[in-house]
Amino acid sequence: MPSIRLTFGQRGWLTRFGLALGTAGMIIALTQVQVFRLGAIQRLELSTIDYRFQFRGPIAAVKESPHVVIVEISEDSFRSLPERFPWPRSYYAHLLRNLKAAGARAVGIDLLFSGPDSYSPANDTALANAIQETGLAVLAGKREADNDTYVTSSANENFSNVFYPLDRSMGLVNIRNDADGVYRTYNTMFVIDSADAEIRIPTLGFAVLNKALGLPPGTVPDVQSGGFLYDGHEIPGNDPGSFLINFAGPNGTFPHIRFHDVIDDETLTTNDEQALGQDINTFSDPSYGYLYDSTFTGKIVLVGVTVPEYKDLFPVPIARGAQKRDNLMYGVELHANVIESVLRNNFLRVETPFTESIITLFLVLVTFIVTSLLREVKTRYHLLVGLLGFLFTLAEIAIILGAALFVFVHFNYVMSVVSGIVAVMAGYVMSTTYHLVAERKERMLIKSMFSTYVNPSLVDELVAHPEKLVLGGQREELTVLFSDIEGFTARSERLSPEHLVGILNEYFSVMSGLIFKNDGTLDKYEGDAIMAFWGAPIPQADHAYRACLTALEMQQSITEINVEWKKLDRSPLRVRIGLNTGEMVVGNMGAIGKFAYTVIGDSVNLASRLEGANKEYRTGIMVSHRTYELVRDRILGRELDRIAVKGRSEPVRVYELLGVRAEVMSPAIEQFLAHYEEGMVCSFSRRWTEAIAAFEAALALLPQDYPSQLHLNRIHDYQQSPPPDDWDGVFVMKSK
Repeated sequence: MPSIRLTFGQRGWLTRFGLALGTAGMIIALTQVQVFRLGAIQRLELSTIDYRFQFRGPIAAVKESPHVVIVEISEDSFRSLPERFPWPRSYYAHLLRNLKAAGARAVGIDLLFSGPDSYSPANDTALANAIQETGLAVLAGKREADNDTYVTSSANENFSNVFYPLDRSMGLVNIRNDADGVYRTYNTMFVIDSADAEIRIPTLGFAVLNKALGLPPGTVPDVQSGGFLYDGHEIPGNDPGSFLINFAGPNGTFPHIRFHDVIDDETLTTNDEQALGQDINTFSDPSYGYLYDSTFTGKIVLVGVTVPEYKDLFPVPIARGAQKRDNLMYGVELHANVIESVLRNNFLRVETPFTESIITLFLVLVTFIVTSLLREVKTRYHLLVGLLGFLFTLAEIAIILGAALFVFVHFNYVMSVVSGIVAVMAGYVMSTTYHLVAERKERMLIKSMFSTYVNPSLVDELVAHPEKLVLGGQREELTVLFSDIEGFTARSERLSPEHLVGILNEYFSVMSGLIFKNDGTLDKYEGDAIMAFWGAPIPQADHAYRACLTALEMQQSITEINVEWKKLDRSPLRVRIGLNTGEMVVGNMGAIGKFAYTVIGDSVNLASRLEGANKEYRTGIMVSHRTYELVRDRILGRELDRIAVKGRSEPVRVYELLGVRAEVMSPAIEQFLAHYEEGMVCSFSRRWTEAIAAFEAALALLPQDYPSQLHLNRIHDYQQSPPPDDWDGVFVMKSK
């Protein structure tokens, strides 16, 4: 039996669509609009980037053939060189000349020379000469940052490096971390807003690239829509001033050469050589020296401190994975990763806010609509349907995570993950909440609608399983009952209104209780009449039996009421009941705001006619052939006649209900029914003499049986005035 949910309709779907759009807007505001952005969401999104780096691992091509080599100032060099750190600047002059001889393209020195040499002014002169002679050096500078792109400055600023005026090949080492303290982005430059003009200073990585690519000192990437343009390289931006670093791997990915090994030639005696008493010359030895083994040939060299005590360590999104908190990287390696990315044109592209917003909207709508549709599927396995919606949501989240990893590894694309997951979860939660509220309203509506119609237990069943509800004009085979008190109009004229209402209330209470007891639907009271039906709103395979049983119990109750009323000196009641089973339209009918759950149709009208037809036969319960056909194995009855009721051309075989077959019947009643049925068969066969004998035998056993007397009288009339040759035994009712 089909069912229609009360929550369906265009208006309901418009409400759902509006909720989904509102949810998407809220998520977009929380993830995109700076005023509303939640720090927790930002930090969570950033942590997913770390996982993507960890999942991808190091870039193999960089490990195999890097463009950058790092000369590290380490503990080993502290021990090997004769002078204590900070070393005489003549060491760096020595380094530059050796790297020039070894074929280096450019040398970035990630150290600040903020004052004069602590050993001798001659060392400053030596380094200045080496910078000018080799043309390789790029110096580091630093200033306090006002914000992400501006730094403070003053007249004749040297950015904490006394060698800056030599050729202005200098880059700022200012770097900034994200909200969670991890360093993932890199500024292309910083701007000095001086009195004369706006000066743009590149960061160290781009200053070194300028030297390596033969670009003028101070060249900075051009800011463009969505990123930067540098020497033909389009660098996708993360924000107006920076881009995401595509880390080639964790700390140690680039080759590290010890500082003292690069300056260890015939002109320098290290502590190790002095202790051994022989020269090692790791730079200039023809057999293994760096001068000859192409380690620096065509390479960009970065010089930096790799001693933890000097606090040039920064947490980055990729770790070695060997132990906890091994995601620290020295500053010199941060610059190396930037340089390598530019030379390989290998950048990370970040999902734009517009794209993220569209995807968020799409995910909210898809999740909301799909889970809503799943919840509309009505089945006894409603928990399974709910589980399917939850699994669909989990599948979406898994797809988002998988897609984010895939596009990161294969396309260097950083897809927003948290906003997508939040969108899916919010769509699911809003769908669930909407349906919980809708179902609550539906249950309240069902309860208010049916609490006066049907048994409270059936109301609870409808509330628990609204899918069983038949609404909105369904054509079904049901059984309908009409009852009426005989002679009620005359009785009412003799009684006061108060007394009349008391009698009716008592009568209706007993009758309604029997209808509810047998899970019938009480349609209405009309005067002294009652209308009820079975088979809706909850389908009942045995609706005819329930209706017939109710009719029998109603007549039995009338007998009991009359016994009590006789003691009160009240007039007895006689009730007529008519039942019919057939197709009829059932549902809510009426106008907006005023409707009733009822049945209509020709089959309903027939039940009403059968209730009135009881007068002709002086019977208490009359049912149609279809009704009796469905219950004859459980309910005892007898055929009364074949009649054509007023307003209906097609004849109907009608029966009187006598009782439940399971109850023991006396031999006299069995014999009576046998004679009666024989009389009916003979009468319809025009065997008048045999019919008279059968009905007389029946009356001998039950003299007060009016239907037997009625048929006997008709047969006598037929003997005097035979019916026409085409007579089919149908008696035409003249009244309702």
